[in-house]
Amino acid sequence: MSKLSTKSIQSELCKIGQELGLHVKQEYSFKKVQGMYAPRYDVVWLLDVSEFAVHEILSTSLIDGQYIPFTAFEIEGSTTSSKNQLGNVGNLKLSPCFFNFLVVDNAAAGKENDTYRRAMKIVRTIQRVMGERPLFLLDACMLENLPKFEKTFSRVNAEKKARLKGSGGEKGSIPVAEKLFYTLGQSNLQIDYDFTPDYFKWAFHLDKKYMPSKQFTFDPVSFEQKDVKQDSQYYYKPKIDIVAGFYIGGGFVDFLKEIALRLKSDAVHFPLLQYALDKQLEELYFPLLGIEIEMKESKHALGGLMNLTNFHQFGWVVAPAEMGPYIETYKHHLGMQNIEHIQVEEL
Repeated sequence: MSKLSTKSIQSELCKIGQELGLHVKQEYSFKKVQGMYAPRYDVVWLLDVSEFAVHEILSTSLIDGQYIPFTAFEIEGSTTSSKNQLGNVGNLKLSPCFFNFLVVDNAAAGKENDTYRRAMKIVRTIQRVMGERPLFLLDACMLENLPKFEKTFSRVNAEKKARLKGSGGEKGSIPVAEKLFYTLGQSNLQIDYDFTPDYFKWAFHLDKKYMPSKQFTFDPVSFEQKDVKQDSQYYYKPKIDIVAGFYIGGGFVDFLKEIALRLKSDAVHFPLLQYALDKQLEELYFPLLGIEIEMKESKHALGGLMNLTNFHQFGWVVAPAEMGPYIETYKHHLGMQNIEHIQVEEL
C-alpha cells in the first residue's frame, strides 16, 4: 500500500470501519461552538449505543440520536511539514472521540522519507507536555493486508450496584447519588461506584520495566526507600464516584492489537496498544461517563473536576451552583471541554 494518496487511505479506513460494524463518516466536523474552530476530520468511526438507551442521559452528546464519537483519524498522505503534523495532533487533542489516530504515508513523502519518524517524535512530545489520551500513530503500510475482522460488539454486566456510603465520606451526598442512580437507571449502561480508571494498568505495564528508579521515598525524614511493586505506589489513582459505561470486544479490540503488532518497537509509546497486545485482551472497558459529586464550594470540589479530565469520554461534576465559575475557568484554561456542570439544586 505504498504511495497512497490521502483519498486512498481514507477509503481504506472507511472499509475497515464498516467491516468492524461501525458507522463511518468522511470529512466530518463535530458540533461547532459559535465563534470557535471546529476541525474537519478525514475519517470518523461512530459507535451505535442505541441498545444501551444512552439517549436517556446524554441525548445532546449523541450524533443522529444513536451514535457516540468513537474514533477519529487525521491523514497525511504525502510530504508535509512538522507544523502540519503538529496541527494534526492538535486537532486530535480537540476530538470528542475517545480513540484518535494520526496516519502518515512515509513512502509517499518524496525525497524526505521521514514523515513517520518526525510524526512519532511529535506525538510523543505533545502527549508528554499536554497530557496523555488514547492518541496513536501509524503508517499507511500498516493497513496493508490486514486480517479479516469480526464485527465489534458491546455488552454490560447488568447488575446495578447499590451505593452504601456518601461520596468522599459525605453522608449528605447519598440523596444526590440516589437521584443520579435513578437518572442513570433510565439507560441500560453498566453502573459502577468508586471506579479506578484502567489507564493505570496500561501505563504501569510499561513504566515498571522502564522507570528510571525502581524505588520510592516512603519517609522524607529518614529517607526510607521502598521498592515500587504496584501502580498504586507510583501514581495517584482516583476513585470516581460513579461511572457508567460498557465493554467493547470483537473487531475493534482485534484491530488495536493488530496495529500494536505492526508498530513493533514503537508500540511502547502507546500504553493501551502495548498492554492489549501483551495481555491479548479480548474486551476493553469503555468509560462513557464519569461523575463526581461535590457538596461544597472548595478545593476538594476542584479535585473532583480534575479527576474527570482524561479518563472518561464525558464527565459530570455534580456540585452547587456557586461552583459554576470555578468549573468554567478550569474548562477554559485546562481544556476540559468534555465536562458538564450539573447543579445539585436542579436534581
